[in-house]
Amino acid sequence: MQLTLETPRLSLQCLNSASALAVRDFYLENQPYFDPYELTRSEHFYTIGFQTAVLDWEWKEMQAKHSLRYFLFLKNEPSTIIGSVNFSDIRFGCMQKASLGYKIDHRFQHQGYAYEACIKCLEIAFQEYNLHRIEAHIMPSNQPSLHLIQRLGFVCEGLEHESAEINHKWEDLYRFSKLNPHTL
Repeated sequence: MQLTLETPRLSLQCLNSASALAVRDFYLENQPYFDPYELTRSEHFYTIGFQTAVLDWEWKEMQAKHSLRYFLFLKNEPSTIIGSVNFSDIRFGCMQKASLGYKIDHRFQHQGYAYEACIKCLEIAFQEYNLHRIEAHIMPSNQPSLHLIQRLGFVCEGLEHESAEINHKWEDLYRFSKLNPHTL
């Protein structure tokens, strides 16, 4: 597992609990923009203690290859988180799949950063983790995410009715998938 990746404009880094304040600040800055599309969160989500615990847990999950999260930084501004790309629920054996998630700071959206980071992370998932399938679940109202996932070459497999509790309401989600192009 590579803890740091680079793209032409970005540095992608796996962070540990020492970065809890920066992660909390990233989420606080973007709360009004992320909340309409996020799974219902704990009331403690926006505390440093909660983010410390999450980053500790994610670090252990990354070491066990159950998940992988990269936080995104501009190469010319390496102290500010501008987004994240993650793979959760990584399965090996006869499944060889994971779920993709991503988010970009509202001040950096529509500039190609999510696409650039996702391309690099998909390369890692397919080539280094040798995953066969990546899935993504997206609300029908999230037009920027729908545009991005289709640009990344994912295929819509259908609508999952009342698939996730988002902002305290059960929401439908489109399910998308992309198969490993290196094994087809």
